[in-house]
Amino acid sequence: MNEKNELDENNEIEEEEEVEEKATARLIEEAAIVNAEDAQKVYERGFYGEIQEEDGTLKLSPVETLLLVERNRLEVFNENNESLSFPTLTKIFTKSNPDLWLKYLVYRDLRSRGYIVRAGYGGKIDFRLYPRGAKLGTDTSKSLIYTVTEGAPIGLEDLDSVTKLAVSIRKKLTMAVVNRQGEVTYYQVSQVSI
Repeated sequence: MNEKNELDENNEIEEEEEVEEKATARLIEEAAIVNAEDAQKVYERGFYGEIQEEDGTLKLSPVETLLLVERNRLEVFNENNESLSFPTLTKIFTKSNPDLWLKYLVYRDLRSRGYIVRAGYGGKIDFRLYPRGAKLGTDTSKSLIYTVTEGAPIGLEDLDSVTKLAVSIRKKLTMAVVNRQGEVTYYQVSQVSI
């Protein structure tokens, strides 16, 4: 593993100070669904979620929902029309996915650096990373993100399988290591034959 400085630079993107009206969403099972009126605005503002063709709504993943709520750009309501706070949403989402907080820390860090981040391919690949300024649908992702906790053992089988996947689809594999303070360090992983 080689330390990857490309992502470690202090390239934090400052949030714009303009006042904007919050989009609204309804929590349905494990996803926040943004109404059709706000869907395109939220999607175009950072390529968040997936537009649903049947009704024009926008389906957000838990990490996308948390980031938009934390940045005060989205308000999520439950079935009783009660507004859900960031801590409440975190509790709801982590019930079914205990590793969600680690993934959220990585997702938030990558977004703050200006990258477009989409869901991974399942399994151990958490995210696909697009270069800054990429256009979804035109450009392809360049890296796959594999999230681990500092000090936690990694199975060689897991590391081998994600490395082989990255090689087979011609992507770089980046390991995001989250320490106890919630800071993220990135390492490039490459396959070595012995």
